[in-house]
Amino acid sequence: MPPATAITAYPDLERLPLFSIPKNCTLETDETAMAAYYANRPLMWRNIAMIGICNLGWSTVFALIGPLMALRVLDIGVRENIQATITSANSWAVSFLVMWFSWMSDHTISRLGRRKPYLFIAAPFIIVPIVIFPLVAQPQFIVLLIALQVVSMFFMDMKGSTFPLLNIDCVPRDMLARASSVLAIAGGVTTFITMRSAGYLLRLGEWVPYAIGGTVMGLATLAAFFIKEPPIRHPAAESFKPWSTFKVASQDKRIFVLMIGVALVAGYAAMSNQWLWFFAKKNLGMERTEIFNALSWVGLVNIVAAYPVAWVIDRWGSLRVVIVFYLAQIGCFIGAMNIATPHGLLVLAVAQTIFFPLYSAADISVYKACPPKDVGSITSTCAFFKNGAAGCMSLASGWLIFWMGGNFRVGFVLGIIVATIGMALYAWHQGWLVKKPVCATVDVSEKSGAQRLDFEAV
Repeated sequence: MPPATAITAYPDLERLPLFSIPKNCTLETDETAMAAYYANRPLMWRNIAMIGICNLGWSTVFALIGPLMALRVLDIGVRENIQATITSANSWAVSFLVMWFSWMSDHTISRLGRRKPYLFIAAPFIIVPIVIFPLVAQPQFIVLLIALQVVSMFFMDMKGSTFPLLNIDCVPRDMLARASSVLAIAGGVTTFITMRSAGYLLRLGEWVPYAIGGTVMGLATLAAFFIKEPPIRHPAAESFKPWSTFKVASQDKRIFVLMIGVALVAGYAAMSNQWLWFFAKKNLGMERTEIFNALSWVGLVNIVAAYPVAWVIDRWGSLRVVIVFYLAQIGCFIGAMNIATPHGLLVLAVAQTIFFPLYSAADISVYKACPPKDVGSITSTCAFFKNGAAGCMSLASGWLIFWMGGNFRVGFVLGIIVATIGMALYAWHQGWLVKKPVCATVDVSEKSGAQRLDFEAV
């Protein structure tokens, strides 16, 4: 990394360093370049396409590989309480790591951009453990398996704390939900095809899905080279400290109530995402291929529901949409407590696929409070609360399920209780606590392609 004193100005892109996190240098964002960037709509859609290819490659693989890995680890003797403890520890770790990684990416100066370098660093350490997973997923290799899982989780945290910020960086704030819906529609198709082919791939060999998944993730990562990030130059004024992102976010301390509400209001959804596969296998007695075939149809729902849901989020405002999301969680919770057949699981999964995307309205209420240069710091502060809450819920639910003899409905009960607390805090902030903008208004010229953002509470 070049010394900070050597970095004073970069008159053209070619003279930027390959990777640096400078402090106290004179480099500043060129507002003219920013306006030209956001005015270039063909570039915006190309960026969305490349981000989409990369995200779809990774998310589609994990839609297949994630459950297979979790169920395989369960089969070789790592019970749900141990898996929950590992997941919980990672959630607590990422509560802090997300602030560190996001802060670093906010202040990174690189020819590649602020966010992309972290994807390229992390990808090999995620892909390699996945490809070799079938070789080490044996009872005699449990220690090695857990070690690989820890390494993979660390670099997944790096990627998850930085690359998704491009979804905010590259798109005008008033189009966030609709732009994301395009990716959801494409994801519905690819997820359906992937899950329907799971049984066939497993019959070819236990290692086949992992080898194909690693290849797809590697190719998808290459698509990120073609993303052009906005020309934001934001050198750090000081070194990172554990409270650095809180310092940025605390310009209006009421936002912390919003962040805690956002972290908790999806409590049932989080528990469903974590335990639904285990519930289907152990409580409903379904085999892996049966589960994949039942849930594969869920992906197609995204094709129909994604854009209308996004339009509702962009047009209605956050509070009303989050209330609908919370009420939908209650309905899904009631369903989860009563299903006893694979058909019931399919109906529940479809309902959750329709309603759970409404949660993004809660996240977007935080995104709209972010000045462009500090997106990482503010969203990572929110992520601190989200991951901390996830860690506590994962640990508590895992051990409660274990003590209750493998009754996964206990996790759903815990989730809806947490969601109710989150809804109360979110409504308090949005409906009563804040009657004025959360953060200072950011005025972006119309030439930039973005509109004036007043960051209203609802």
